[in-house]
Amino acid sequence: MVSRDSPPNGTTMNSCGTLPPLVVLVALFLYFYLDARVPEPIPEKFKVKVMDAMMKTYGHTVNVLVRLGLTEPFSDFVRKLADWFVLTMVTGFPWGLGPYDPRIKITDTHIRDIRVKIYEPVGGLGRTDRPVLVYFHGGGWSLLSVDSYDPLMRKISIDSGVVVISVNYRLSPQHPFPVPLNDCNEVVEYVIEYSKALGLDKSRIAIGGDSAGGNMAAAISLRLKSKIAMQMLLVPSLQFVNFNTTAFNENTLYLNRSIHDPNSLMFVINYLGLDPKYVSYLRYNNHTSPAFKQSLGNEYADQTLWLPKRYVRDFVLRENMDQPMDTGDEELFEKIKHVILDPLVSPLLADDEHLENLPYTYIMVCGYDFVRDDGIMFYERLNQIEEEAHLAYYPEAFHNALFFPHGPLKLNVGVRIVDDITKTLKNVL
Repeated sequence: MVSRDSPPNGTTMNSCGTLPPLVVLVALFLYFYLDARVPEPIPEKFKVKVMDAMMKTYGHTVNVLVRLGLTEPFSDFVRKLADWFVLTMVTGFPWGLGPYDPRIKITDTHIRDIRVKIYEPVGGLGRTDRPVLVYFHGGGWSLLSVDSYDPLMRKISIDSGVVVISVNYRLSPQHPFPVPLNDCNEVVEYVIEYSKALGLDKSRIAIGGDSAGGNMAAAISLRLKSKIAMQMLLVPSLQFVNFNTTAFNENTLYLNRSIHDPNSLMFVINYLGLDPKYVSYLRYNNHTSPAFKQSLGNEYADQTLWLPKRYVRDFVLRENMDQPMDTGDEELFEKIKHVILDPLVSPLLADDEHLENLPYTYIMVCGYDFVRDDGIMFYERLNQIEEEAHLAYYPEAFHNALFFPHGPLKLNVGVRIVDDITKTLKNVL
């Protein structure tokens, strides 16, 4: 007699027998892909882990394609793939939001052979006194574009009522310094010169950018000063002489295989036009000489002078901020010092006289960001010489948190960051 609960011919048992391997595979996926250490104060931890997993998937995909000989690192295809991943994270779709938005006029065009996307709130069309933000995207001078930044630029323009010109500068390593900077500068100078024809108020021009874009915005501000009304530096990378900062040591523990991966220093290598073998030299500050470390020329990036201890969470790091002074490669430093000591590459190294008469400076930094200290030290230096500046500090945020004020991975801190950016644009311009 066969029990009604017994599977005939073992069919159900075989079916169930396939379940444990599937469970194991899912468990392994979750373990390896949703294993990121997320900043403790962030409430939406699962969303951040999904973001981290997508960025890791992008990295693994590129590595496989490169190893198979199907593409090269930092090829056009690799960059387009990066745009697709970013757009999927911030909109849910790899193609983004589409070309039309009834609230703004979007124009994809060129200024002096440089591709730009222009966002004009419809309420201001026809006016000749409109404020404008010329924006330089992040991506380590090597990745991303005006396409991946489209959702963020739309939101900033719509919410602030400011015209936004998003600049698609040429990227490294194919175009190292000064090409990306010069592209950005070309667009800004064009906007200044032809502001009337563009329907813009020449006295209400702001420039800004995040990460690598923040670096170039700060550099252009040193060049143009009174010709612009405001510089907006969002999570900016502002110096290339010290990568052994408290922020780097503290925050590469978080999201360290995606946005805070120490290997991101390859982007600096690309921008400087150096051999990739020097990545480890940068990480441990062996790219500068002992003589430089002991010189007065190093004091502008000295954390013991310009970084208030209250920003450092780790007690050991907070109480031991001195850098080793007897290490470094003299030959490499001689080769690159003319670049990394240039304030147009490392704006934090500009002397006090060079920093005087800058436009109003808005600096946004995140507590869990590996370039956090650069923005704080730049603010402290401006404050010390009584230049008008504001520091917006988000202790719980990470490097690219501003990307998520909307979309499937929307973060509360992303909403607050972008809200403050738009309010500042309204109030200052």
